[in-house]
Amino acid sequence: MTKQANGGPLVLILEDEALIALNLQDDLQDAGYGVAGPFTTCAAALEWLRTQTPDIAILDVALKDGPCREIALELERRKVPFLIYSGHHEDRELLADLQHVPWIEKPAPPAVLVHACRQLAVGHT
Repeated sequence: MTKQANGGPLVLILEDEALIALNLQDDLQDAGYGVAGPFTTCAAALEWLRTQTPDIAILDVALKDGPCREIALELERRKVPFLIYSGHHEDRELLADLQHVPWIEKPAPPAVLVHACRQLAVGHT
């Protein structure tokens, strides 16, 4: 696991709603995590992934430049645990082959997401 300057794991955030992304970033940083992003497009996240690897990730399914499928598959290839954070139940259809990935419906209290990240990090160590 990659330890950041703050001592916590690095979480990639892929979320195109600015308010949600910034709140999520603040909540994770307050809980001791390092944050990569938040990225608002799949293209920006893929560019970052060319040279970096997070410890865990939180992905919205539907971004302005399309579904997060390519990011999800790249994270799986690297064995990086991630969860889906989406407000659209029907988005599950976009990632039908990733049904094993934890799914949290928006909106969710910050404590739920922080707890889910802790579980992903523990399962990854």
